[in-house]
Amino acid sequence: MHMAECNEFISPVKINSGNKALEHIPCELDALDARKPLVIAERGAAAKYRIDVLIEAFKDSGITIGIFDEVPPLPSLLLIKELFGIYRDRGFDAIIAMGGGSAADTAKVLNIAVSGRPEDIDRCVGEDLIEKHLKPLIIVPGLSGTGYEMSRYAFFDSRSYASPFLVPHLAVIDPRTAIPEDVLTTSASTLLGLTHAVEAYISYGKNLLARAYAYAAIQLTIENLVKVIANPEDSKGCVALANAQALAGCTFSNVKAGIAHGLGNAVAKEMGLPPGVCMGVLLPYILEKRMSECSHDLGELFLPLAGFDTYAETANELRPKRAVDIIHDLIGDLARATGGSVPQSLKDAQVPRQVLPEIARRADYVGLDMEGAVSVLEGAWRGR
Repeated sequence: MHMAECNEFISPVKINSGNKALEHIPCELDALDARKPLVIAERGAAAKYRIDVLIEAFKDSGITIGIFDEVPPLPSLLLIKELFGIYRDRGFDAIIAMGGGSAADTAKVLNIAVSGRPEDIDRCVGEDLIEKHLKPLIIVPGLSGTGYEMSRYAFFDSRSYASPFLVPHLAVIDPRTAIPEDVLTTSASTLLGLTHAVEAYISYGKNLLARAYAYAAIQLTIENLVKVIANPEDSKGCVALANAQALAGCTFSNVKAGIAHGLGNAVAKEMGLPPGVCMGVLLPYILEKRMSECSHDLGELFLPLAGFDTYAETANELRPKRAVDIIHDLIGDLARATGGSVPQSLKDAQVPRQVLPEIARRADYVGLDMEGAVSVLEGAWRGR
């Protein structure tokens, strides 16, 4: 295994995962010197169910919790202003985000405001402009997040924030809250995490510690995603996917975004599709491009994708192609399991072929020229 001369890895989040994990939150709050958290959740029946479970877990704790369960899919700064007033006037001292997506991003941005001044929301837009530790933040992810809940990033109302201080203090993964909402959402969230983990695993920097997280995220995803789509009642599989998403988020905080990330986001923005789905469709074609340039990396990727026994039984020269085939097969299996909700190609996703060059031009990626990007998009449009 190649090891870089220097590795940097930051992952301050503590992860509690397993049965009754929610019941441990009061003890964790006490360790963080907090006794009155404000719970933030999105609108909807799924969020209400998770909050009911959380309330039950807190019933004998003696801790007072506040609940705001009206976060819309696209929140604005007016919501942060409202929540800032609630947090300040009612004496809250910590934040719990139930679920991912807009709830987690709202919680992170609110934490910037309540840990300093409301003006910090504007001042801290960008990279590493948060200068101090924030208030205690706990994330209780489901299977419907954006994949960024554990990361150093927050995306809110056309603003992007990046700082290690945005990483939550604690993530709590409990079988009662790690439940799928629908097949497309679960697939999109998990494929986004898989893309980040795969690109971290084969990144040119070879961050050894990020690779360890990525390895586990890849393996958990490959073993469980299709099974959970076929059987949403598979509690162990759901918890495994929630852990995979969390590990992938930690990994993404420590490596540069890859080509699939950049091109996938560009396709999603152009077509209004879930970014994770676009990244998943593009990923095997980007790996094929990488295989033509440096097959050794993909040979190593075959290990977390296939498992040790299959890896050991497969000849070195066959491993790169087999690695790509596994990703292709995963997307195909998902397409069938979801009844086509997850497309096998950009053509299946109704992406017009003529917009591919414009998507490539607008995309933010490193490591591929314009001609190469169009070639990847063309391959993903045609399909396997």
